[in-house]
Amino acid sequence: MSKLFEKLKNIKHIEIIIAIIFGVILLMIYLSTFSNSSISNNSSAATTASAYSTELEDRLEGLLSNIKGAGKVKVMIVLKSGTELSSTTLPEIASCIVVAEGADDLNVKLNILKAVESAISVPTTNIEVLVGNK
Repeated sequence: MSKLFEKLKNIKHIEIIIAIIFGVILLMIYLSTFSNSSISNNSSAATTASAYSTELEDRLEGLLSNIKGAGKVKVMIVLKSGTELSSTTLPEIASCIVVAEGADDLNVKLNILKAVESAISVPTTNIEVLVGNK
């Protein structure tokens, strides 16, 4: 055992070698915890995106059902990306589908279209307003 210590003492810059080994070990520990947290963030991001979409749909349904002649309204919002959102950025809305009982009236349909466009900042080309069952 003492021969081993003698050989280690004779190696030049042993302190630097030990520091590098220690640094590599710390880096490996850090990266392993980072990858585990990113996996849990991705699953929570999907949940957050789903909750965000549902909340927007509920709020739009409440808003649009107050338009004169709209009747019962259902809304579906499609998000561009769900699992890629970070903790501070919400996903972009790709499109919106609205089914309203009164959408057979052109004025009601246009009012719904304008309301959705204003509320969620989606171009009218990505909004579909359909007639629902009465």
